[in-house]
This record gives sequence, structure tokens and C-alpha cells, in this order.
Amino acid sequence: MIKYCTSFLFALLLVSSVGYSQKAGVELLCSPRKDSILLRWAPVDQKTWKVGNSYGYTVVRYTILRDRKIPKEITATQLTKEPLKPRPLAEWEPLSDNKYVAIAGECIFNNEYSGVPTGGNPFIAVKKYKYDEHRFSFALYAADQSIVAAKLSGLYFADKTAQPNEKYLYKVFISQPDTSVRIDTASAFTGISEYQALPKPLDFKAEWGDRKAELSWNFKYLKHIYNSYVVEKSNDGGKTYLPITESGTVQLADAGVSPELIHKDDSLTSNDTMYYYRVRGISAFGETGPPCDSIFGMGIKPIKTAPIITENVAIDNKVIKLAWDYPEDMNRYI
Repeated sequence: MIKYCTSFLFALLLVSSVGYSQKAGVELLCSPRKDSILLRWAPVDQKTWKVGNSYGYTVVRYTILRDRKIPKEITATQLTKEPLKPRPLAEWEPLSDNKYVAIAGECIFNNEYSGVPTGGNPFIAVKKYKYDEHRFSFALYAADQSIVAAKLSGLYFADKTAQPNEKYLYKVFISQPDTSVRIDTASAFTGISEYQALPKPLDFKAEWGDRKAELSWNFKYLKHIYNSYVVEKSNDGGKTYLPITESGTVQLADAGVSPELIHKDDSLTSNDTMYYYRVRGISAFGETGPPCDSIFGMGIKPIKTAPIITENVAIDNKVIKLAWDYPEDMNRYI
């Protein structure tokens, strides 16, 4: 069984949102590329997630425009030979070194409350509900951070038969035989001609402190494109950049709060080295965007030494001449 659970991840759940609005059904994102159209979808609640995992998702395409004209007949093309659902566990385990694959696999295949009756006990019922909410939220979070996890979870499809002279209406729905449970179909209209290069992150800034840099950038304007970011640092004049963390940086906020900025702190090994920083966005399709313009600076050593006045002379009762001593190596920090 795949295992990947830490206290950090459960703390993350309490303050973060998976990024999909809370209404019954499935939501769909499309990303036109130069030679294909990528589709990512997600159930909006844990009940829908369970149904989707059981029955899988079907992707259907309608050609709405061809050479800027509406075809005489608009027919449906089913792009999935069979419903897309989580792949068998055996296909996950060889890829479990990817921590997001491990997280999603753990959430999908390991249910501690499976087969446990509530016996009319409301306490057990609440625990089961919260546990399922945890599994659902972490599974979607992992799929957002890794396209491999999204593929294995049955939440991704690449339409490589899309043509540049056509535009399509895509529909994704759960292939459920039980029509008593109504789950809305997700849809999106797009085409290869709508391809746009991924943008640079905006408003990247830094404030420098004692062996630390406080970084921030705008999250709000590009939240429909990027769901996490990677911060890179260079200490060789901007020649070589390396990520400062293994995982992408995500926006953390209380429910109902939409801050404009993401903040990220980084420690510096020295106040005497010039450091360069830049940030890249990561989309829900696993694509890494271009870096923003780099910023650079140095740590600021705290001023703990006071100057000592060594001379004070009154000249003609009009001017006071002062002289003081101060450590030479501290002058540049003033």
C-alpha cells in the first residue's frame, strides 16, 4: 500500500482550498497547446469524487466551428474508449517516489473507515465524514501539483486529434448507471487557435533582513492559470538558479479569503553575499511557466553597536563640532 501522510499536510488542509467552487458536479479546465488540447477536471465534493472513482469519467467532443463556419451537422465524438477512473494500484506503486502520486494513491486506496458502521453514533458519523473530506481534498491537491498523479487518478486527458482550424465544445461527465444521483456535466469551449504562451508571474518583490529574504508576488491575477509556484535562488550572480524548496509554493488562506499576494520567506547563509531570486508558475496541467524578472539584494546585519562620541567642542557659541567612533566594518549596514 502506498503511504504518504505527514502532520504538515493535515495542517495544510485546514487552511487551504482546493480551488474548485462548491456546487454539485464536475468542473473542467482546458489548456490549448500548439498540437493538442489538454483537459483537467475535478469533482467539487467528496460524494461526487467517490462516484467518479467508482464509475469513471467520459470525455465527449463536439466540433462547433470548422474554418470559422458552423458545420451542417454537429455530432458528438467520444474521445475515451472507456471511462477514465483511477488506475489499478499496481500501476501506482512503481511511481510512488513521486510524493504527489503517493498522496493521491493513499487517499484513493486506503480508507480506514471502509465497512465501519456508525451504529447511529453521530460522533462516528462526523469522524467518517471529516476523514472522507480529508481524503478528497488531498487527492485533488496532489492531482493539481502533479500531472502524473492526475493521469493515474483519472482526472486528465490530452486530445491529440484536435485540428488547428476547428473549435470544440468539450463535455466531461461521470459514467454512472444510477440516474437517481444527479451530477452536473462539465463543459468548456476552446480550440488550438486559442493557444497562448504561459505568462510570467507579476509584482515580484523582496524585503531583506538579517540573513533572510521576505519574498512576495501577485497570486490573484494569474490564479486561473497557476495553482502553485516554484521559487528559485542564485548565489553566483544569476548564472545558476536552484529551487529553494522541494515542493511548489501554494496560496494558503482561510475559507472565503482571497489575498492578492503570496508570501515566502527564505534564509540566507550570509549577509555578505548577493542573492538573486525569481519565481515560476506551475499550472494544473503540470506545465512550468517562464521565470519573472529576477531581483537581487543582500541581507542586512542588525545594528547593535552604538556610536561613541569622542569629542564635542563649541565654536563661538554658534556651532558644535562633534566627533565619534564607530566600527568600520559596520558602516555599510547603516
